[in-house]
Amino acid sequence: MYQDVNALLGQWPFRKVRKNTLGDLRKVHAANKISGGYVASLNSVFYNDPFEGDEELHEQIQGTEYKHILTVNPELPGWERDIEEGIRRFDIHGVRIYPCYHAFDLNGEDVARLCKQLIRHKLPLFISHRMEDERLDYLLKQTPLPVDSVRRFIESQPELTIVLLTIRIGEIETLREEINAHSRVYMDTSGLKDRTFVVEDLVKVVPVERILYGSLHPLFALKSSYLLVEMADVAPDIKECIFGRNADVLKRS
Repeated sequence: MYQDVNALLGQWPFRKVRKNTLGDLRKVHAANKISGGYVASLNSVFYNDPFEGDEELHEQIQGTEYKHILTVNPELPGWERDIEEGIRRFDIHGVRIYPCYHAFDLNGEDVARLCKQLIRHKLPLFISHRMEDERLDYLLKQTPLPVDSVRRFIESQPELTIVLLTIRIGEIETLREEINAHSRVYMDTSGLKDRTFVVEDLVKVVPVERILYGSLHPLFALKSSYLLVEMADVAPDIKECIFGRNADVLKRS
C-alpha cells in the first residue's frame, strides 16, 4: 500500500490554502493509489498552544486510515504532558518539530530531553527543514536549518528514529556519511525538486530503504512529488519501496 509520510491538514497564515480538508486529502490520495499516511496539523505550527491544533486534527482523522503526528515546540512548557496525552488520547505515531520557524537549538538541552522521551516511547521524530519557499513568508521568516547542526544531531542520537522532511538533495549529499552511519535516519521526497534526475541520483547516495514518499500536501502539489518517483528511471521494486514498503519502519512496535 502506498503511504504519504508528510501530509498536513489545517490553515496556513501566509496565503489561502485550498484543498486542505480530510475529504480533499483522501481524494488526491485515492487518485494516486495512496491508501493512507501520516498527518500533522498546520494550525499547530503557529498556535500559542500547539496541542489545541492537535485536538482539532484528532477530531478529523480519528478512526480513519491516517496516523496522527503530534506537533511539539520543545521550548514551550508542557510538551512532556502533550506527548503523554497524545499517546493516550490520539494514538500518535510520531512527533514533528519546526526548527525552521521556532528557532530553537536542534542540539540544545530541550531537544535532547524530547529525544529521550521519544526513544522511551519508541516514537520517531519528524524534523521539518523548511515548509514553503522561504521567499514566500512575510509574517514570520523561516530560519534555514544549518547542515552542520543536522549533522551533529544525527551523530548525537544513535537510538532515535529520525525522519528528515523537505530536505534537498544537496543537503542529503552533504550528510551522506552521517546518514549512512546511522541505522535509523530516513528522508521524504517532498524537497527533491531542485534538479532533474533527482531520485536516480538519490538512490546512489543513500540506501533506497531510507527514502519515504512524502508530499507536503496541501502546501505543495502532490502530483509533482508523485511523478518524481513514478517517472524516475529506477527499477519498479525501488519505486514500490519508496511509495509504500519503506514506511513500515514508522509503525509503533
